Formats: sequence, C-alpha cells, structure tokens
Amino acid sequence: MIPDWGRAWRWLAPALPPEDGGEAQLLSELSAGRAQLWVGESAAAVTQCVIGPEGASLHVWLAGGRLEGVLALREGVEAFARGRGCRAVTLAGRPGWARVLRRHGYAPDGQELRRSL
Repeated sequence: MIPDWGRAWRWLAPALPPEDGGEAQLLSELSAGRAQLWVGESAAAVTQCVIGPEGASLHVWLAGGRLEGVLALREGVEAFARGRGCRAVTLAGRPGWARVLRRHGYAPDGQELRRSL
C-alpha cells in the first residue's frame, strides 16, 4: 500500500479524468515507480518524468486539494525534478492555473504550462 493514499485519494479523485483509468491505474503507476505521489497538509499531486525532444521534464499529472496546499508542494516537486535531471516542469489544467502559476515562473507552452529549471 502507498503511504498516505487514503488522504491523497480524497483530493486526487475529483481531478482524475475517467479516461486516465481510475484509481487502479493510478495505483499501478505509483507502485511501479512510473509516477510519484506528493502529499501535503491539504493537497496532493502526482508527477511523471517524461522524455521529449527537449530532454527530460517532470509533468504534473494530477493535483487536488486546497490551492495553498498544492502551491506548497511546488518547491519540493521542482527540486525533485532538478535532481532527476529534468529541464522543466509542465502541467495541463484549467485556465485559472495560468494566472496562479505565472508569478512562479510558469508560462503557456501550447496546451500546457511550463517552467524551465
């Protein structure tokens, strides 16, 4: 079992699109090490390392919970990405994320937001 899963799932479930396979698929990705779980006091996030044409990036697959809690996870996620040799952190989400994350160095890049590291 994944530590803090019950608490994390409560926040992540509303953010998980049905086409992403549901809780079982998410647990499979986490258990296999293909995704990373971040759990804070009032939010959780799931990331995945992705190799693309510009090198490695860390993609925020899911995030849920209180906005302040999600933002509190950001520094740890970015530090982890740097430690893994990622050149950027990316995420896709609702338009409001662009407004919130702009002050943290994220900018639109196609259908995603991106912050170079």
